[in-house]
Amino acid sequence: MKIAVLSDIHGNSWALKEVLSDIKQRGIKAIYDLGDSLYGPLDPANTFELIKESNIISIRGNQDRKIIENNTFSETIPTLNYVLKVLSIEAINWLSELPFSRIIENAIFACHGTPQSNTEYLIEQLNPGYIDVRDFVSLNNSLSDIKEKIVLCGHSHTPHIIETGTKTIINPGSVGLPAYDDDLPIAHKMQNFSPHTRYCILDLDKKYKIEQVILPYDFEKAATMAERNNRPDWAKWIRTGTI
Repeated sequence: MKIAVLSDIHGNSWALKEVLSDIKQRGIKAIYDLGDSLYGPLDPANTFELIKESNIISIRGNQDRKIIENNTFSETIPTLNYVLKVLSIEAINWLSELPFSRIIENAIFACHGTPQSNTEYLIEQLNPGYIDVRDFVSLNNSLSDIKEKIVLCGHSHTPHIIETGTKTIINPGSVGLPAYDDDLPIAHKMQNFSPHTRYCILDLDKKYKIEQVILPYDFEKAATMAERNNRPDWAKWIRTGTI
């Protein structure tokens, strides 16, 4: 059995369509999403419809939580206002019902950030001016309460496959946003240096064979929508995968 794992779609329906087309061509039926599905100045309403039509099984990311916890007009977050304006009540209710984490096939633990928080990075260690991969001791300590050997995470938009000796940790990268910057907990940049959409495939019948998939798509439509919604920063991130 093969499963497809997506993360961080961020309302990019154009990227999601390309990913879903590739998944269909491969004959994969089970699709899991690690969260941050709808937030962004792009096309959250149609993204929700694609998720629903494709029977994608999702969990809640930190930006999903932002939508349901701040579901009133904000003078300081115009992108949130846009998302709330275009999303249906059905979509908001769907977000509110998503679990924090999920066990897949009784063998795989899935979370957005870490098992403890959807705002923290599991794999990456932030340092002033640069980003490292956390050492295996630190990673295993973070996962000490997780019995599953396979751990899926998103949040950093950066694809990884890490073998710690006791766990295999997989980040599929981002479907919809290949770069971004953030000030918390310290200023940092996440960059993939290309505009491609990303996801991964796990073959559960072949001792968890893992394939990271990178696909081209018509990113200009997404970038133009970001500009239309007054987010030139998102437009650049989408076009270039850089800050």
